[in-house]
Amino acid sequence: MELQKKHKGVVLNEETLSILEEKAKAQGRNLKNYLEFVSRENAYAFEPSEAYKTMMDKMIDNHHTGKTNYTSWKEVKKELF
Repeated sequence: MELQKKHKGVVLNEETLSILEEKAKAQGRNLKNYLEFVSRENAYAFEPSEAYKTMMDKMIDNHHTGKTNYTSWKEVKKELF
């Protein structure tokens, strides 16, 4: 399934363009393909929110201090089957 693409013009200074062209060449890509690749990678990159980081830090701390109540896989299977 091919995704629809839209054309967008981008204005870059010569130094930035030169750096991007070198990076594209180093990856064996042309500039257009490299810009699409980098843009897609950046768009889908996961950056957890501060709330998520805080929640995970609390869960890790609870684990280390023994405050987390885990259910064994054996108990889970008993409940499910």
